[in-house]
Amino acid sequence: MIKKIVSLVVMTSFVLTMTGVFPLTLMAASISSSKATFGRLKASTPSDSVIIQFVSPTGIQTGGADTISLTFSSDFTVAPEAVANFDVGLGNSGVCSSATYTDEIISLTASATDWGVDVTGNVITFSPETDDVLTAGYCIRIEMGTAATTGGAGSASTITNGLADDDDTITIAGGFGDTGVMTVDIVDDDQVTVTATVNQTMTFDLDTSVTDSETDAPYTVPLGVLSSSSVKVSGSTDSVNMIIAEGNTNASGGMNVTVKNANGANGLVSTSTPADRIESATGTMIAGTENYGLCVASASLAGFTRATAYNTNCALNSETNAIIGLTTTTADLLTSSAPISSAHAEIVVNAAIAGATPAHTDYTDTLTFIATASY
Repeated sequence: MIKKIVSLVVMTSFVLTMTGVFPLTLMAASISSSKATFGRLKASTPSDSVIIQFVSPTGIQTGGADTISLTFSSDFTVAPEAVANFDVGLGNSGVCSSATYTDEIISLTASATDWGVDVTGNVITFSPETDDVLTAGYCIRIEMGTAATTGGAGSASTITNGLADDDDTITIAGGFGDTGVMTVDIVDDDQVTVTATVNQTMTFDLDTSVTDSETDAPYTVPLGVLSSSSVKVSGSTDSVNMIIAEGNTNASGGMNVTVKNANGANGLVSTSTPADRIESATGTMIAGTENYGLCVASASLAGFTRATAYNTNCALNSETNAIIGLTTTTADLLTSSAPISSAHAEIVVNAAIAGATPAHTDYTDTLTFIATASY
């Protein structure tokens, strides 16, 4: 019985001695939290960018021997090494999604200050600078292609995808001792084309009113009795209707509004005696001087731009407006060079007579407004 007890003690002592020695030797381990994010997964297409992240259980020790190798399966094509195509970042924690990474300087040969990179076939090997350390259990991030920006602009063709299949892999290994495999599925296409149609739209509306309001056809501007002592003009002072033009269109070239009249330069013509008329000519309205025409008020103008000829001094209730003479051919009145919404313009009608203007109750003219959208 005593011999058995002694033997047990000796064996226990041996086990304890062995257990106390072996923790000093670092053993290889499997990476965790690994992820490979490609910019493109379409077959036979440059991947654009590749970002690999993983937790290294072992970390990196000083001395430069803890290389990291990435072996892409045979379907991939890896471009020859170029320092601009690669970034290596060492994380400050084991949570790769939130870790802060310190990007290392990449060269073709490792040194006391730079990491080295080598591409042999489909194997990319990174050699750490001699004094770099990564704490065990911390994250490593490797960026390739356009994701690499530290040393310049990485090429989208750093990694080119092979044929479509679901058995492509990236194998992690190297002198740092950790290993792992990441699976990548190369697909026939990774993009979906979305199409849509926007129908052309255009609305144009005229109203005639003393104030800004909606009215129904027929549209009229009764000037009433004209006197040589004053100018009749649209607005509340003379209770004369203005002509309101409103437009909407999604045409890329906007909307253009033209105007022409029935009588041209003859202006307002007596129906009973056509030889008697109140002529229309470009100029400034003056009481006692016969004239008739239009201008576009600058106030309340929205969406539209006044055409060059109609970019004059013009306001409701003003007896000194600069008007444009009317013609029987279309003339630009309002323009826009882009789509418009709720465009609004107030067109002012002006008329004056001389003391010798023949008396009639039937002076009239007809104005035609045409809106055109440029798609």
